[in-house]
Amino acid sequence: MSHQPARLPHLLLICPRSDVLGKFVGLPVALTVVHRPGGDRQLEESLALAVVDADFTDPHALLAVAREVHARRPVDAVLALTELSLHPASVVAQALGARGNSPATLTLTQDKAAMRGRLRDRGLGEVAHQVCATLDEARAVLRRCPSGVILKPVDGNGGTGVHLARTEGELAEAWAWASGARTGFAWPQAGDASSVLAEEFLTGQEFSVESLSAAGRHQVLAVTRKHTSGAPHFVETGHDLPAMLTPAQNQVVLDATLNALDAVGYAWGPCHTEVMLAEDGERATVVEINARQGGDQIWELVHHVTGIDMLQAAVLALAHGVLPGPGVALAGGAAIRYLTPRSGRVTSVTGVAEARAIEGVIRIGELREVGDEVVPLGDSWNRAGHVVAAGPDPKAAAAAADAAADRITVHTEPIEGKTP
Repeated sequence: MSHQPARLPHLLLICPRSDVLGKFVGLPVALTVVHRPGGDRQLEESLALAVVDADFTDPHALLAVAREVHARRPVDAVLALTELSLHPASVVAQALGARGNSPATLTLTQDKAAMRGRLRDRGLGEVAHQVCATLDEARAVLRRCPSGVILKPVDGNGGTGVHLARTEGELAEAWAWASGARTGFAWPQAGDASSVLAEEFLTGQEFSVESLSAAGRHQVLAVTRKHTSGAPHFVETGHDLPAMLTPAQNQVVLDATLNALDAVGYAWGPCHTEVMLAEDGERATVVEINARQGGDQIWELVHHVTGIDMLQAAVLALAHGVLPGPGVALAGGAAIRYLTPRSGRVTSVTGVAEARAIEGVIRIGELREVGDEVVPLGDSWNRAGHVVAAGPDPKAAAAAADAAADRITVHTEPIEGKTP
């Protein structure tokens, strides 16, 4: 009597970066890849049953292609790896009856005002906020918020359009910055500015929680400390993992995160939740829920410290409904630092060899090259390179990343007609 081998789950993988494709080799899953514009099609074809083309920002276009794929081999799960594809992927998953977060959940995670309303309705904290059509409406919010207001696009990403205003004198500049923001992604450029969300400025220390979910069960992989450029834009300039918190503080951060994930109905795959821990350490407020792995190579830091490859684990969570077991840690701490030189035209980059020689430095990446233009630091798209380091503990990893970043100098010269 012969037995037919079990059919491998079929995962529709949308727009994987070329540098992570190799992580999926050998996993017990059949892949169909939606091609990433500018990506390595030959590499995609070597790993997948098929590679298809679709406008991954358009739910209708993506669904039409997905239905063709589904007709050839039923799709069991859908995983999107770029911000712009998250909501279209949820539409596809729901329409095909495949595993993936629902469109309703994605709306709550990508619409920051909707998320605020849902958390308030579930008794998970009240943060003064309002979607504003005019500067006068933002001014009214500011008058209710003694600490100031953060203005940002209601559906922004990468820190684009974020601006703090503590006084009415600062509000006009903040409004112009936020209301004129466009997406930082190369495709497609948004034709219209987003609506502006004005929300109460939260003080304290900001962290992110990296997690995976399967069928509504959540597994926290790590809590990460965030470094920023400070007011007015709070551009992320580095991350330390794991965050050095007391057990009580760590629990406060985790409780806020897990309650928020349940409130928005988060069920499947990786998540990067940003949380503000109050100065007294006794309260935490969710700032954003990102229905994907964290940017800034945070998934890489997670791998070093936990031994869990977050991207591989995300595929297995979606394809098989399982969460990862304990991994073998490669380091006690990991950190990343971003380079933020003066604006202008790059004339030279020095100190790279010295930085690489520092004990604990793993990699230096995304360095600007001679002739590139560096613009004033306004969001995560304007940084000029990064250093990743690891060490026996978080403090050692952070020290190595700091030292390496300090060694590298991106020299610039002013560009005629442009303000430094």
